[in-house]
Formats: sequence, C-alpha cells, structure tokens
Amino acid sequence: MIDCDHFGIEVAFVFDTARYPDRTKNWLTWHMLRHYLHIAWRQLVKHRGANVVKLVGLSIGMACCMLILVYLSDELSYNTFHRHYADIYRVNFNNATDRRKMSSAPVSAGPAIAQDVPGIVAVGRLYNRSGIMEAGSLKYQETGVVFADRSIFDIFSFHFLEGAPGGLVLTRDMARKYFGQASAVGRTLVYEHKAPLQVTGVVDNWPATSDIHFDFLIPFETLYSVENQATGDFLRTNWLFNPADTYVLLHPGQDAAALAPAVRGLTRKYGDERVAKFWSLSLQPLRDIHLYASDVEGNPSTNSITYIYIFVAIAFLILVIANINFINLSNAQALTRIAEIGVRKVAGAGHTQLILQFLGEGLLLCFIAFLLGLGLAFPALPLVREVTGEALHPAVLGQGRVVGGLLLLFLCTGLMAGLYPALFITRFGAGALIKGRTKIGGRLIRQVLIVTQFTIAVALIIGAVVIHRQLSYLREKPLGFRKDQVLVLPLFGKASSPISNSVDGPLRARMNAFEDDLRAYSGIQGVTLASVLPGTPFVEGLVIPQGFTERDNIFLPWASVDYDFIETMGIQVVAGRGFSKAAGTDNTQAFILNESAVRRFGWASPRDAIGKTMIRGNMINGKRGFVIGVVKDFNFAKLDQPLQPMIMDVNVPRFTTFAVRVSAPSALAYIRSAWSSHFPDLVFDYSFLDEDINALYKAQENLSRLVGYFAALAIFISGIGIFSLASFVATRRTKEIGIRKVLGAGTRTIVVLLLRDFQVQVVLALLLASPLAWFAMNRWLHDFAYRTSIGWGIFAFAAAGTLAVTILTVGFHGVRASLVNPVESLRVD
Repeated sequence: MIDCDHFGIEVAFVFDTARYPDRTKNWLTWHMLRHYLHIAWRQLVKHRGANVVKLVGLSIGMACCMLILVYLSDELSYNTFHRHYADIYRVNFNNATDRRKMSSAPVSAGPAIAQDVPGIVAVGRLYNRSGIMEAGSLKYQETGVVFADRSIFDIFSFHFLEGAPGGLVLTRDMARKYFGQASAVGRTLVYEHKAPLQVTGVVDNWPATSDIHFDFLIPFETLYSVENQATGDFLRTNWLFNPADTYVLLHPGQDAAALAPAVRGLTRKYGDERVAKFWSLSLQPLRDIHLYASDVEGNPSTNSITYIYIFVAIAFLILVIANINFINLSNAQALTRIAEIGVRKVAGAGHTQLILQFLGEGLLLCFIAFLLGLGLAFPALPLVREVTGEALHPAVLGQGRVVGGLLLLFLCTGLMAGLYPALFITRFGAGALIKGRTKIGGRLIRQVLIVTQFTIAVALIIGAVVIHRQLSYLREKPLGFRKDQVLVLPLFGKASSPISNSVDGPLRARMNAFEDDLRAYSGIQGVTLASVLPGTPFVEGLVIPQGFTERDNIFLPWASVDYDFIETMGIQVVAGRGFSKAAGTDNTQAFILNESAVRRFGWASPRDAIGKTMIRGNMINGKRGFVIGVVKDFNFAKLDQPLQPMIMDVNVPRFTTFAVRVSAPSALAYIRSAWSSHFPDLVFDYSFLDEDINALYKAQENLSRLVGYFAALAIFISGIGIFSLASFVATRRTKEIGIRKVLGAGTRTIVVLLLRDFQVQVVLALLLASPLAWFAMNRWLHDFAYRTSIGWGIFAFAAAGTLAVTILTVGFHGVRASLVNPVESLRVD
C-alpha cells in the first residue's frame, strides 16, 4: 500500500460540476495552483542542501546579468536625452594616407557646410579653450570653457533655469560656484584677465550620460577678440588645423549618405593643394560616438561596443554555468523521486500536469534566486561604478527598459533552468517508475554539462590571466624615458590650445626664476619645460627633411622642449648631442630626431642623420636648421599604437608645461608655494606623469577587473556544483563503498574512485578551453602594437587551479564516505 501523503499527493473534493461550472472551474484552478506551490515548497525544504547550491549559483549568475544589464542600459542611453538625437551628426576630419579619423574639424569647415551642403538645418562648432575665470576675488583655472555658435542651442537640448542664449551661458554648478544662490544672470565673469563676459543664461547640468561636456558656453565670435589678430585670421582661414568639434542637424528623415559627397568635396573646394589631396570631411551619427568611435582620434569616449559584447557574453556564460548546476542537481534529485512520479501517473496525473509541476518548482526556485540576485546587485553597484567609471545609481534598476530586461531575464532563466529537468523527469511510464525499471540517471548528460561548465570557467581564467599580464606588461614596459616621480604643471591648463597660449618675454623671465627656485630645493632632482609631454596628444606639423620637398607632405609629431628636457626625462642620445645653451643657435636652427624618424626619411643610420638640413613648416616661412642629434625611440603615445617618428626643437614661446622630477614628499608643498610667488595670476594645477600614462588604459583596466571577478565567480559556482554532485554520487554509491572497505580498500582508494567520475570531464574541459581561449585572447592582443606572449605557463596555471578545486571538493566527500562504518554503509537500501 502506498502512503500518498509521503509523496505530497492530496485527494480533491469533487462536487457537482454541471450545477456549478464556473465555481468548479475557479476552485479547481486555485486548488491546483495551491497544490503545485505546496509540493514545490515541500521539495524545496526536503532537498534544502542541493537547493541552496542551486540558489547560490542562480542568484550569483542573475546578479551578474542584472549588473551588466544596468551597465548596458547606461551605455546605450548616452546622448539620447537630446530631442533631435537621431538627426545629429558630428563632422570628422579624415586623412587618406594613413586612414586616420579625427573627431574635430577645421574652424572654417562649419560655415562652409552651412553654405554649401543642402539638407542641413543647423551647423554648430564647439571650441574648447581652457582658461582662468574670475569673479571678484574668486579665480579658477577652468577646463570646461567652450566657445560655441548660437546654433548649438538649436542642435542640442538645453534646459534653461534662467535667462537665455546671447552671451555667456553657465551650467548650474558653475553659477553656484561663482555666485552662490544669487541669480547669475546679468553678472560678469572675466576670462583670461582680459575679456569681461556677461552672463545671459544658466542651464541645468547635462546628464552624466553625455559625451559632450562644458561648464561655460561663450559666443564663438568672442574667440577672435580673445586671440591675437594673427591667430584669429589663421583660425578663420586655415583648412589643416582642426580644433573645433563640429555638429550638424539634418532634416528629419534626411539620408546622411546622400550628403556625403558634398561634405567630402569641401576640402577640395576650399583647401590648398595639400588639404585637397590628403584630407576630407565626413559625417558620423551622434548615436555612434560613444560605442562605435573609439578608433577616432580625440573622440570623447574610449568605450568600445566590443567590450560591451564581451561583458554581456561573460555574464551570460556565468548564468549558463549556474543553470548547468541547476540541471545537473535536478536530474540527480530525480533518482529520489522515481516512486513519487509513478504514483502521480497512476493517480491520473497527465504528462502536461507533471511537466507544469516540475517546471513550476524550477520557476519558484528561480524566483527566489531572482530576489536574492536583486539583493546582491544593489550593494554590488558601487563596485561596478568603481570598475567602469560610470555614474550608475540603484534607481537605474527601476527604469522601464531595465525592468523589462529583468523580467525577461527571470523568464528565460526560469525556463532554461526548469524546462529540461521537467521533461527529463516525466518522460517514463508509470509502471516502469513504480517498479524502478528505469535508467533515469542521465549520466552522459551530466558529464556533457560538467565539461561545458568547466570549459567556460577555464576559458575565463585564462582570459583573466592574459589580460592582467598584458596590462602589467604595458605598465612595466620600458618607455624609453623615466616616467616615475615626474610632476606635470601646465601653465595654461590641461585643455589649453596649442596655438592660443604662448610665452612672451616677461612670462619667460618668471618661468626662469621659478625654475631656479625649484632647482635650489634638495627634494627636486630636475626641472624642464615642453610644449607637450608623453601621454598627451602631440601636434603634427609639416616637415621638409633633406632630400624631400614640400609636395611630399610629410607631417610628423613634434615637440618644443627646453635645453635640459632630454637629460631630465632620462632619454638616451644615440648620435650627435642634445640641446645646449652654450651652442648659442640651438633655439633657432637645431633639430633632434628619434630613430624612427631617421628610418622614415630613409637615412642610413642615426650618425648619418647628423648635419642633415631640415625645415619645420613650409618653404616660405618655416623654421630652417640642421639635425644635431638622434635619440633612442621612446613611447610618447599609447602602446596599442606603433611607435611614430617625431622631431624636437627649442621654441620658447611654445613652452607651456613644466615637468618636475621630485624625490621627497615635501617637494609638492614647496612647489605650490613657489608657484604662488611667481605666478599669482595663474592657477596651480598638477598631475603625475605615470598616472596620466596609466589612465590611457582605462578601458583595458575595466575589462581586466571585470573578467577577473567573473572568472572567480565562474570557478566558485562550478566548484559548489561539483561539491554537491560529489555528495550525490557518494550517497548513491554508499553500499559499494562499504563493500570495498570490507574488502580492504583504504581512504585513498575511495577518493580516487569518486574522482574518476569528474577528473575525465575536467581534463576534457581543459583540452577544449585552452585552444578557444588562446584564439580569443590572441585576437584581443592583436589590437596592441606591443604585447605580451601567451605562454604555456598560463594554461598550466588554469589547469592546476581547476584540478585543485575538483580534487578538494570531491576529495572531501571521498574522505567523509571512507570514514563511515562499513556496517552502516551496507545497511543502506
């Protein structure tokens, strides 16, 4: 006789269905639902050990997906707050020779587009020029100063808190910074000590999900009164210098591709021969500049859709690992429910009802895991904020798009986790189930799933190690100069224009006095000046070396440096000499090249380059001189780019940045005091060179940390799954273990016996994961001009770690099973 209550089976009271059809239907529906929930809860409690493992894995997997979903939603929302978002395009400046694309265009391009290209509603330019802003006694060096066309307010969406366009427009934060809670409209700010600007409007801060940032918007025409006349005329007419971010608004529905020929032809129409031959303009959608323009020089976002795909794929794989645990453990639990399923079928339960019951159990467990995942996601958001650098907030989880994604995640996870076990458990007939004549073990399926699970985990471990090694390689690779303990002090701010700020005689005298004071301090090892330092974009200029003509159009990065720059930065001279004041003419007719420039010009050797003539600029008014030295190649750009040729000269008016090598912590306070003494009109703003260079690899750092965290989670989830399965296998083989012990088997033999069920799958996973991970990481490394190698040690590390986890988890149950009294083991039914 069968104890129905033991299997959770209840006998339903049946009344006259013909007399009360609606009531009967509703009652039966509710009763069935309550019955399924009741049985599901009983099974959850009965097998709480395995179910806790399921919950832990699923909740972690779902929390990872939730966090990535929030991050993805944030990334996809960039710039979408603009009313005309779909019709806004940026004008890029492209070089046909090396296929380079730049995110800014010549100042003269904006008016030309407005005049010559049909289908354009508005054209607006943004020219970032950092400078000092003053209001009474308040004085700050501001980097967010932007000169803008009036049409910018037609292209982008601004929320005016007070006032209107017309003069200086501030953000809310800047209005409070300079004027407190009082109204800013009608007040005056002085820019660069010489341009009084009247505030006509205050706008709300743009959201953090904006790639365009500003603090002050100044009418574009004011730029020409701030610059000297020569610079102003140069900006108006030059078609090669490209400092202006230029945006266009198209008519709704206008096909940008149809306008491409007219936009591209502007350089041929207005540029000189050099510009017409090598440069062109193109339109790039605003929607692409956050995730699809990391290859565009000067693009405000270095994020790449490739990394987003990687993050999403990894989060999904973590969820797959958790679901594999769920499926494996559910199938293992089926062995304890064979008789129950048979009794239910005898009692009249149909195949569909049984599927719904077991699927309901899976969905209930998944729902609990979903709630736990939410509970894990909220406190983990600050960690994701720190890793990604994005301003993520818990409120994002309540946004419509995110809520829809979370519901879809719940349903998909529930079906993925519960459907297969439901179909697997209920496929046998009632008689076979009651008599125990079934092969419901599903061992092959479990083995395949374990292999899949560990393949993913091992691949993530290998990926994490390779990425970490590559970033360590980039940080530790000799760059050809000494980057440590170098303090960077820009005279005119970090976003100063390369042509706007120049050093005159009186300022140079103050700079010399400042240098003398610093050199007298024992905690400072060296001081030098330059127009640009490694880690920041170098200006490219026209050069005409001996043996070439102006028509060859050779544009190379160049830097103006002080006489002691090479010595202070630790750069090696391989031929000739460095700059020297004693020579007397080095500031007017001397050039120093790197080795790559020598090769670019086709000269035999660095020694052969000494004495060669060179012109920086055009034939008419360019700087003429001779090569006096060649330095060993040093990396002045990111290491994902090949090392470029470069030229250095001494050009005092271009000295805009101090580089101070410090050796004592007290040096910073001394430098600040000396700065205040010599430059009371300038703002003290500093950074450290090594930190500036390391910041170039932010996206790769984010990838490294996230992949590392995910790899740790993958091996943890896989480990607890193996732990639970090992417990199940040990329980199922209790009698066999007892017999083996009676026959003399020891603990080691029992442990090896259990390990056989898992070691083969783990080794197979290692064999599958290694080539997959090698291929993927080799493709990733190809993006770097300088990269580490993928040695066998990485695969050995992943293999050792995975095998260790397997041996520890399975070995624990093997040792515990071997310690059980054989007499008790043989009594197990």
